[in-house]
Amino acid sequence: MSALGKVYDIQSLFRRLNDRYFEGRIEAEVSWSARKPSAARRSILLGSYQAQKKKITLSKRLDRPDIPLFFVEYVLFHEMLHALFPAEKHRMHSSKFRHYEKIFPDYERALQWEKENISLLMRPTQQSLF
Repeated sequence: MSALGKVYDIQSLFRRLNDRYFEGRIEAEVSWSARKPSAARRSILLGSYQAQKKKITLSKRLDRPDIPLFFVEYVLFHEMLHALFPAEKHRMHSSKFRHYEKIFPDYERALQWEKENISLLMRPTQQSLF
């Protein structure tokens, strides 16, 4: 799958975040998910990091004009932290991980936006947008 979406080029976002916050140390392939989002029942996965493949995948539901750039960047930054801090035994988000996550300038804003817009994120992507 490609990193170039209909709205966002996550390869370009990855490079910028990697240079700015990680001194270019994060080595990972980035792409949008291959599957078209369907209506979420109880939860959604906005991004993932596969350590064995060194691959970050973001949900296509983020590649929409009604999803703000700062939120897409936050989700990508979060997944980049997984590359920097591999999961500890039964603990994906260590205290060190959480500490560094708060370095993202729009951390609080992104959490607030997600909370206020969870219904938007849960909806399937509309055909008219693509």
